[in-house]
Amino acid sequence: MDHDQLIELLPNRVRRNYSGGLNLDKWEHGRAPQDSDRPEDWLASTTHAVNRGMPELPLEGIGFGRDAGGNIYNLAKLFRHRGEYFLGSRAYSRAGPNLGFLAKLLDSSMRLHTQVHPTREMAQEKLGVPYGKLEGYVILAVRPGIPGNIRLGFQRAPTRVQWREIIARQDIAAMEACFDKIPVEAGQVWFVPGGMVHALGAGLLLLEVMEPSDLVVRCEFERDGILVPPDARFLGRDLDFCLDFFDYRSMDLNEVQDRCRVKSELLSQSEAHEARRKLPFSKTGCVEVWELIVKREFTWFQASYFRLVIVVCGSGEINMADHRLRVTAGSRFFVAANADAIVVHPDKGAPLTLLICQPEG
Repeated sequence: MDHDQLIELLPNRVRRNYSGGLNLDKWEHGRAPQDSDRPEDWLASTTHAVNRGMPELPLEGIGFGRDAGGNIYNLAKLFRHRGEYFLGSRAYSRAGPNLGFLAKLLDSSMRLHTQVHPTREMAQEKLGVPYGKLEGYVILAVRPGIPGNIRLGFQRAPTRVQWREIIARQDIAAMEACFDKIPVEAGQVWFVPGGMVHALGAGLLLLEVMEPSDLVVRCEFERDGILVPPDARFLGRDLDFCLDFFDYRSMDLNEVQDRCRVKSELLSQSEAHEARRKLPFSKTGCVEVWELIVKREFTWFQASYFRLVIVVCGSGEINMADHRLRVTAGSRFFVAANADAIVVHPDKGAPLTLLICQPEG
Protein backbone atom coordinates (compact mmCIF):
# COMPACT_ATOMS: atom_id res chain seq x y z
CA MET A 1 0.00 0.00 0.00
CA ASP A 2 3.02 2.35 -0.06
CA HIS A 3 1.77 3.87 -3.31
CA ASP A 4 -1.50 4.83 -1.60
CA GLN A 5 -0.15 7.98 -0.01
CA LEU A 6 -3.36 9.99 -0.28
CA ILE A 7 -6.65 8.72 1.15
CA GLU A 8 -9.93 10.40 0.30
CA LEU A 9 -12.02 10.74 3.46
CA LEU A 10 -15.61 9.54 3.30
CA PRO A 11 -18.46 11.41 5.05
CA ASN A 12 -18.52 10.50 8.75
CA ARG A 13 -21.57 12.16 10.24
CA VAL A 14 -22.12 11.80 13.98
CA ARG A 15 -25.28 12.16 16.08
CA ARG A 16 -25.39 15.00 18.60
CA ASN A 17 -27.88 16.59 21.00
CA TYR A 18 -28.41 19.61 18.76
CA SER A 19 -29.56 20.28 15.20
CA GLY A 20 -27.57 21.30 12.12
CA GLY A 21 -25.70 19.92 9.14
CA LEU A 22 -27.47 21.67 6.25
CA ASN A 23 -24.20 23.01 4.86
CA LEU A 24 -22.44 19.68 5.34
CA ASP A 25 -25.21 18.07 3.28
CA LYS A 26 -24.54 20.60 0.53
CA TRP A 27 -20.83 19.75 0.56
CA GLU A 28 -21.54 16.02 0.36
CA HIS A 29 -23.87 16.35 -2.68
CA GLY A 30 -26.34 13.63 -3.62
CA ARG A 31 -28.82 14.33 -0.83
CA ALA A 32 -31.55 16.90 -0.20
CA PRO A 33 -29.80 19.35 2.17
CA GLN A 34 -31.45 19.68 5.55
CA ASP A 35 -30.68 20.13 9.22
CA SER A 36 -30.81 16.97 11.33
CA ASP A 37 -29.38 15.33 14.44
CA ARG A 38 -26.06 14.73 12.59
CA PRO A 39 -24.54 18.23 12.51
CA GLU A 40 -20.88 17.13 12.70
CA ASP A 41 -18.47 15.29 10.41
CA TRP A 42 -15.48 13.76 12.21
CA LEU A 43 -12.42 13.81 9.96
CA ALA A 44 -10.20 10.69 9.77
CA SER A 45 -11.26 10.11 13.37
CA THR A 46 -9.78 7.40 15.56
CA THR A 47 -12.02 8.57 18.44
CA HIS A 48 -15.31 6.85 19.29
CA ALA A 49 -18.35 9.11 19.69
CA VAL A 50 -20.07 8.89 23.07
CA ASN A 51 -23.85 9.32 22.85
CA ARG A 52 -25.20 8.30 26.22
CA GLY A 53 -28.94 7.80 26.26
CA MET A 54 -29.07 6.96 22.54
CA PRO A 55 -28.97 3.52 20.88
CA GLU A 56 -25.35 2.49 20.50
CA LEU A 57 -23.71 2.50 17.06
CA PRO A 58 -20.51 0.44 17.48
CA LEU A 59 -18.29 2.38 15.03
CA GLU A 60 -19.82 5.83 15.48
CA GLY A 61 -17.11 8.45 15.16
CA ILE A 62 -14.52 6.18 13.50
CA GLY A 63 -13.46 7.47 10.09
CA PHE A 64 -13.31 5.59 6.81
CA GLY A 65 -11.28 6.40 3.70
CA ARG A 66 -10.92 5.35 0.07
CA ASP A 67 -7.59 4.80 -1.71
CA ALA A 68 -6.71 5.34 -5.38
CA GLY A 69 -7.92 1.84 -6.25
CA GLY A 70 -11.35 2.37 -4.70
CA ASN A 71 -10.62 0.21 -1.64
CA ILE A 72 -12.33 1.39 1.55
CA TYR A 73 -10.54 1.25 4.91
CA ASN A 74 -11.47 1.64 8.56
CA LEU A 75 -8.79 4.21 9.43
CA ALA A 76 -8.43 3.11 13.05
CA LYS A 77 -7.59 -0.40 11.84
CA LEU A 78 -5.34 0.91 9.07
CA PHE A 79 -3.31 2.98 11.52
CA ARG A 80 -2.98 0.01 13.88
CA HIS A 81 -1.45 -2.05 11.07
CA ARG A 82 0.59 0.67 9.32
CA GLY A 83 0.84 3.39 11.96
CA GLU A 84 4.42 4.55 11.45
CA TYR A 85 4.03 4.75 7.67
CA PHE A 86 0.79 6.72 7.71
CA LEU A 87 1.24 8.79 10.90
CA GLY A 88 5.02 9.26 11.05
CA SER A 89 7.43 8.00 13.66
CA ARG A 90 7.23 11.04 15.96
CA ALA A 91 3.43 11.17 16.00
CA TYR A 92 3.24 7.39 16.37
CA SER A 93 5.64 7.38 19.33
CA ARG A 94 3.62 10.14 21.01
CA ALA A 95 0.03 8.96 20.43
CA GLY A 96 0.31 5.38 19.13
CA PRO A 97 -1.97 4.34 16.24
CA ASN A 98 -4.20 7.38 16.75
CA LEU A 99 -4.24 10.90 15.37
CA GLY A 100 -3.60 12.37 18.82
CA PHE A 101 -6.35 14.94 18.16
CA LEU A 102 -9.92 15.10 16.86
CA ALA A 103 -10.96 17.37 13.98
CA LYS A 104 -14.57 18.03 13.04
CA LEU A 105 -16.61 20.03 10.59
CA LEU A 106 -19.51 21.45 12.60
CA ASP A 107 -22.61 23.22 11.26
CA SER A 108 -25.11 24.47 13.85
CA SER A 109 -28.70 25.54 13.14
CA MET A 110 -29.32 26.37 16.83
CA ARG A 111 -27.32 27.57 19.81
CA LEU A 112 -25.65 24.61 21.47
CA HIS A 113 -26.34 23.76 25.11
CA THR A 114 -24.11 25.60 27.57
CA GLN A 115 -21.36 23.16 28.50
CA VAL A 116 -17.85 22.57 29.82
CA HIS A 117 -15.07 20.05 29.18
CA PRO A 118 -12.47 18.90 31.70
CA THR A 119 -8.84 19.91 31.44
CA ARG A 120 -6.38 17.13 30.70
CA GLU A 121 -5.24 17.17 34.34
CA MET A 122 -8.79 16.88 35.69
CA ALA A 123 -9.65 14.14 33.18
CA GLN A 124 -6.64 12.13 34.31
CA GLU A 125 -7.24 12.75 38.02
CA LYS A 126 -11.02 12.34 38.24
CA LEU A 127 -11.88 10.16 35.22
CA GLY A 128 -8.74 8.09 34.74
CA VAL A 129 -8.50 8.91 31.01
CA PRO A 130 -5.49 10.41 29.19
CA TYR A 131 -7.14 13.42 27.51
CA GLY A 132 -9.38 16.30 28.47
CA LYS A 133 -10.98 18.41 25.79
CA LEU A 134 -9.52 21.79 24.96
CA GLU A 135 -10.96 23.12 21.69
CA GLY A 136 -10.09 25.45 18.83
CA TYR A 137 -12.59 26.95 16.36
CA VAL A 138 -11.78 28.16 12.84
CA ILE A 139 -14.95 30.00 11.76
CA LEU A 140 -15.69 29.24 8.10
CA ALA A 141 -19.08 30.90 7.60
CA VAL A 142 -22.13 32.33 9.36
CA ARG A 143 -25.57 31.59 7.95
CA PRO A 144 -27.23 34.62 6.30
CA GLY A 145 -29.55 36.55 8.57
CA ILE A 146 -28.15 35.03 11.79
CA PRO A 147 -25.86 37.15 14.00
CA GLY A 148 -22.89 34.89 14.68
CA ASN A 149 -21.89 34.71 18.33
CA ILE A 150 -20.49 32.42 21.00
CA ARG A 151 -20.29 32.24 24.78
CA LEU A 152 -16.85 31.97 26.35
CA GLY A 153 -16.33 31.91 30.11
CA PHE A 154 -18.40 33.63 32.77
CA GLN A 155 -18.69 37.39 32.45
CA ARG A 156 -20.54 37.47 35.78
CA ALA A 157 -19.41 34.30 37.52
CA PRO A 158 -21.63 32.58 40.07
CA THR A 159 -20.15 30.84 43.06
CA ARG A 160 -19.91 27.07 42.91
CA VAL A 161 -22.99 26.81 45.17
CA GLN A 162 -24.96 29.28 43.03
CA TRP A 163 -23.98 27.49 39.80
CA ARG A 164 -25.09 24.17 41.25
CA GLU A 165 -28.50 25.61 42.08
CA ILE A 166 -28.85 27.25 38.66
CA ILE A 167 -28.17 23.93 36.90
CA ALA A 168 -30.22 21.80 39.29
CA ARG A 169 -33.28 24.10 39.01
CA GLN A 170 -32.68 24.71 35.29
CA ASP A 171 -33.01 28.43 35.99
CA ILE A 172 -32.28 29.48 32.42
CA ALA A 173 -32.80 33.20 33.10
CA ALA A 174 -30.15 33.11 35.85
CA MET A 175 -27.87 31.07 33.58
CA GLU A 176 -28.25 33.56 30.72
CA ALA A 177 -27.37 36.39 33.11
CA CYS A 178 -23.89 34.91 33.62
CA PHE A 179 -22.86 35.51 29.98
CA ASP A 180 -22.50 38.13 27.29
CA LYS A 181 -22.73 37.26 23.61
CA ILE A 182 -19.39 37.49 21.81
CA PRO A 183 -19.76 38.39 18.11
CA VAL A 184 -17.81 36.18 15.69
CA GLU A 185 -17.31 36.18 11.92
CA ALA A 186 -15.77 34.07 9.19
CA GLY A 187 -11.97 33.90 9.31
CA GLN A 188 -11.67 34.22 13.07
CA VAL A 189 -9.99 31.60 15.25
CA TRP A 190 -10.90 31.01 18.90
CA PHE A 191 -9.28 28.84 21.55
CA VAL A 192 -11.28 27.32 24.44
CA PRO A 193 -9.24 25.75 27.26
CA GLY A 194 -10.65 22.95 29.37
CA GLY A 195 -12.68 24.25 32.30
CA MET A 196 -14.06 27.26 30.40
CA VAL A 197 -17.86 27.17 30.19
CA HIS A 198 -18.98 27.94 26.64
CA ALA A 199 -21.62 27.54 23.92
CA LEU A 200 -21.46 27.92 20.15
CA GLY A 201 -24.21 30.08 18.69
CA ALA A 202 -26.65 29.31 15.91
CA GLY A 203 -25.69 29.41 12.24
CA LEU A 204 -21.96 28.70 12.55
CA LEU A 205 -20.00 26.53 10.12
CA LEU A 206 -16.55 25.82 11.48
CA LEU A 207 -13.58 23.53 11.70
CA GLU A 208 -13.26 22.41 15.30
CA VAL A 209 -10.08 20.78 16.58
CA MET A 210 -9.58 19.35 20.06
CA GLU A 211 -8.00 16.75 22.24
CA PRO A 212 -9.23 13.29 21.16
CA SER A 213 -12.09 12.77 23.58
CA ASP A 214 -15.87 13.19 23.70
CA LEU A 215 -16.10 14.37 27.31
CA VAL A 216 -18.82 16.98 27.88
CA VAL A 217 -20.79 18.26 30.88
CA ARG A 218 -24.04 19.88 29.74
CA CYS A 219 -25.57 22.60 31.89
CA GLU A 220 -28.85 22.96 29.96
CA PHE A 221 -31.06 19.91 29.68
CA GLU A 222 -33.28 21.15 26.83
CA ARG A 223 -32.99 23.61 23.96
CA ASP A 224 -35.34 24.18 21.02
CA GLY A 225 -37.27 21.05 21.96
CA ILE A 226 -34.16 18.83 21.99
CA LEU A 227 -33.78 17.03 25.31
CA VAL A 228 -30.37 15.93 26.57
CA PRO A 229 -30.90 12.43 28.07
CA PRO A 230 -30.06 12.25 31.80
CA ASP A 231 -27.12 9.91 31.17
CA ALA A 232 -25.60 12.46 28.73
CA ARG A 233 -25.60 15.42 31.11
CA PHE A 234 -22.86 14.65 33.61
CA LEU A 235 -20.53 12.09 32.00
CA GLY A 236 -22.63 9.27 33.42
CA ARG A 237 -21.93 10.62 36.94
CA ASP A 238 -23.83 13.34 38.83
CA LEU A 239 -23.84 17.13 39.06
CA ASP A 240 -21.76 17.34 42.24
CA PHE A 241 -19.03 15.21 40.66
CA CYS A 242 -18.86 17.57 37.66
CA LEU A 243 -18.81 20.91 39.50
CA ASP A 244 -15.02 20.65 39.89
CA PHE A 245 -14.58 20.93 36.12
CA PHE A 246 -15.69 24.60 35.93
CA ASP A 247 -13.45 27.67 36.08
CA TYR A 248 -15.49 30.08 38.23
CA ARG A 249 -13.55 33.25 37.38
CA SER A 250 -15.27 36.27 35.83
CA MET A 251 -13.79 37.55 32.55
CA ASP A 252 -14.95 40.65 30.72
CA LEU A 253 -15.01 40.59 26.94
CA ASN A 254 -11.58 42.23 26.64
CA GLU A 255 -10.09 39.48 28.80
CA VAL A 256 -11.85 36.85 26.71
CA GLN A 257 -10.41 38.37 23.52
CA ASP A 258 -6.91 38.45 24.99
CA ARG A 259 -7.06 34.87 26.22
CA CYS A 260 -9.07 33.14 23.51
CA ARG A 261 -8.80 34.99 20.19
CA VAL A 262 -5.93 33.65 18.06
CA LYS A 263 -4.26 35.80 15.40
CA SER A 264 -2.99 34.06 12.26
CA GLU A 265 0.72 34.15 11.38
CA LEU A 266 2.08 34.48 7.84
CA LEU A 267 4.53 31.63 7.22
CA SER A 268 5.40 31.96 3.53
CA GLN A 269 4.21 33.75 0.43
CA SER A 270 4.86 33.73 -3.31
CA GLU A 271 3.06 34.50 -6.55
CA ALA A 272 1.65 30.97 -6.40
CA HIS A 273 0.67 30.60 -2.72
CA GLU A 274 0.17 32.01 0.74
CA ALA A 275 0.56 29.91 3.90
CA ARG A 276 -0.62 31.00 7.36
CA ARG A 277 -0.60 29.33 10.76
CA LYS A 278 -4.15 29.69 12.05
CA LEU A 279 -3.74 27.83 15.36
CA PRO A 280 -0.31 26.92 16.78
CA PHE A 281 0.68 23.67 18.43
CA SER A 282 1.94 25.74 21.38
CA LYS A 283 -1.71 26.60 22.19
CA THR A 284 -3.17 23.12 21.96
CA GLY A 285 -0.35 20.68 22.71
CA CYS A 286 -1.91 18.23 20.24
CA VAL A 287 -2.69 19.83 16.86
CA GLU A 288 -1.74 22.72 14.61
CA VAL A 289 -3.92 24.26 11.87
CA TRP A 290 -2.59 25.95 8.73
CA GLU A 291 -4.32 27.72 5.86
CA LEU A 292 -2.86 27.29 2.38
CA ILE A 293 -4.19 29.52 -0.43
CA VAL A 294 -3.02 28.30 -3.86
CA LYS A 295 -3.37 30.77 -6.74
CA ARG A 296 -1.68 28.72 -9.45
CA GLU A 297 0.17 25.40 -9.68
CA PHE A 298 2.09 24.89 -6.46
CA THR A 299 4.24 22.02 -5.22
CA TRP A 300 3.74 21.34 -1.54
CA PHE A 301 6.52 19.26 -0.04
CA GLN A 302 5.43 16.76 2.55
CA ALA A 303 6.86 16.72 6.07
CA SER A 304 7.64 13.73 8.30
CA TYR A 305 4.14 13.78 9.81
CA PHE A 306 0.65 13.25 8.44
CA ARG A 307 -1.66 15.99 7.27
CA LEU A 308 -5.44 16.10 7.26
CA VAL A 309 -6.69 18.49 4.55
CA ILE A 310 -10.08 20.16 4.04
CA VAL A 311 -10.95 22.19 0.93
CA VAL A 312 -12.95 25.20 2.09
CA CYS A 313 -13.04 27.30 -1.08
CA GLY A 314 -12.42 26.82 -4.79
CA SER A 315 -11.88 23.75 -6.93
CA GLY A 316 -9.03 22.00 -8.67
CA GLU A 317 -6.92 18.87 -8.66
CA ILE A 318 -4.51 17.31 -6.18
CA ASN A 319 -1.75 15.21 -7.75
CA MET A 320 0.53 12.84 -5.87
CA ALA A 321 2.53 9.96 -7.34
CA ASP A 322 -0.06 7.96 -9.30
CA HIS A 323 -3.07 9.49 -7.54
CA ARG A 324 -5.11 12.35 -9.02
CA LEU A 325 -7.94 13.66 -6.88
CA ARG A 326 -10.52 16.14 -8.11
CA VAL A 327 -11.55 18.48 -5.27
CA THR A 328 -14.21 21.10 -4.61
CA ALA A 329 -15.33 22.92 -1.46
CA GLY A 330 -16.05 20.29 1.18
CA SER A 331 -13.55 17.72 -0.14
CA ARG A 332 -11.23 16.30 2.49
CA PHE A 333 -8.30 13.90 2.35
CA PHE A 334 -5.52 12.39 4.45
CA VAL A 335 -1.86 12.60 3.37
CA ALA A 336 0.48 9.94 4.77
CA ALA A 337 3.59 11.02 6.65
CA ASN A 338 5.83 9.21 4.18
CA ALA A 339 4.13 10.61 1.08
CA ASP A 340 5.82 12.27 -1.87
CA ALA A 341 5.39 15.94 -2.76
CA ILE A 342 1.87 17.11 -3.55
CA VAL A 343 1.14 19.22 -6.62
CA VAL A 344 -1.90 21.47 -6.21
CA HIS A 345 -3.65 22.68 -9.39
CA PRO A 346 -6.40 25.26 -8.78
CA ASP A 347 -8.94 25.78 -11.52
CA LYS A 348 -8.53 28.99 -13.48
CA GLY A 349 -10.31 32.01 -12.10
CA ALA A 350 -10.23 31.44 -8.35
CA PRO A 351 -7.70 30.32 -5.71
CA LEU A 352 -7.98 26.98 -3.94
CA THR A 353 -8.09 27.39 -0.16
CA LEU A 354 -7.10 24.46 2.05
CA LEU A 355 -7.16 24.04 5.84
CA ILE A 356 -4.53 21.62 7.10
CA CYS A 357 -4.56 19.86 10.47
CA GLN A 358 -1.30 18.26 11.55
CA PRO A 359 0.19 16.88 14.78
CA GLU A 360 3.00 19.45 15.08
CA GLY A 361 4.42 22.65 13.57
